[in-house]
Amino acid sequence: MHVSFDESYFFYSHYFLGKSDGKPLVSSLSTTSKILPRPPSDCGLGSHNRIFGGKETALDEFSWTALLVVEYTDGYKATYCGATLINPRYVVTAAHCIKQVPTNSTLTGVRLGEHNITNGEKQDCDEYNNCADVPVEVGIEKVILHEEFDALKKGKNNDIALIRLDRDVGFSTYINPICLPLEDSVRQMNHTGMKVTAAGWGITESNFTSEVKLKVSLDVINHNRCVRVYKSADIRLRDTQLCAGGKKGEDTCRGDSGGPLMRQIQGNYHLIGVVSFGAEHCGTKDVPGVYTNVAMFVDWIQSKLE
Repeated sequence: MHVSFDESYFFYSHYFLGKSDGKPLVSSLSTTSKILPRPPSDCGLGSHNRIFGGKETALDEFSWTALLVVEYTDGYKATYCGATLINPRYVVTAAHCIKQVPTNSTLTGVRLGEHNITNGEKQDCDEYNNCADVPVEVGIEKVILHEEFDALKKGKNNDIALIRLDRDVGFSTYINPICLPLEDSVRQMNHTGMKVTAAGWGITESNFTSEVKLKVSLDVINHNRCVRVYKSADIRLRDTQLCAGGKKGEDTCRGDSGGPLMRQIQGNYHLIGVVSFGAEHCGTKDVPGVYTNVAMFVDWIQSKLE
C-alpha cells in the first residue's frame, strides 16, 4: 500500500504529561543491579484488579510503567516521556526522549507507582476506595544512550536508552519490574498478528494528556507491510523495529513516547517494544506506530548493567 504524505505527517513524540511534586521515597534492596528478573514469579506479573472493557488501568496494573521528570529553570517540574522498570536500578526508555528534553529544562528523575498525575504526593484511589501507595520519585545517576542512535535520521533506528537510578527502588504491589525477552524462545518469537498492549498517560485523540494511566490493545503488523507504508514517506525501517496498530482511533497516543509495548507470554508480561514514533494524527487508519524491537537489544542492555 502506498500512502501519500510529506514528512510533517509524522511526529517524534515527547509529551509533557503534568506537574510532578514527588520526593525521593525509596528503600534499598540487597539485590544487585546487574541481575534481571525472570518469569514466572519475579517480573511481569498481571494485576489482580484488572478493569475489563475500559481504557483506564487499575491502580496496580502495569506496575512497571514510569515517567521521566524534568525540572525547568524556574523550578517547575513536569513529567515527560515514559519508561519501563526492568530491575531495582534501571529503566528502559527511548533515546529520542533523552536527546529532545524540553528547552530550559533538565532531566532530573524517574517517577514510579503513578496512576493519576494530578494528585501529586497524594494517594491515588479508585471508585471502590482502594488506594495505592504514594508514588515514588527517584533521582538519576547515569543515562546510557545507544551508541548508534542518530536523532537527525527520520527512521529513529536504535531508539533506546537506559537510565540508572541513583538508588535501588523497593518493589511493592504498585512498583514491579517487567520481564525482558531473555530466553531464546521468547527472543526469537514472531509477534506478527499477536495482541499486544501499550499503557501510559500520553496524548489522546482529543489532543489532551490523560490524567490517569490508560491502556490500549493493538495488533502487531507484518514488518514488510510496515516498511512499505513508511518508505512512501522516505523513512527506512529496519529489523530492529516493529510495528503495531494502524486501526482508526487506536494507537499509542494512549501510551507514552519511550513507554512500553507489552505482550503477555505464559502469564507474564514481556517488554517487546519501546514507543518510538508514528503518524502525526494518532490513530490514523493503515499507519501503524513504530517501536524499538527490544529483543534485538537485550544483549546491549545486559552489557550496560553495572
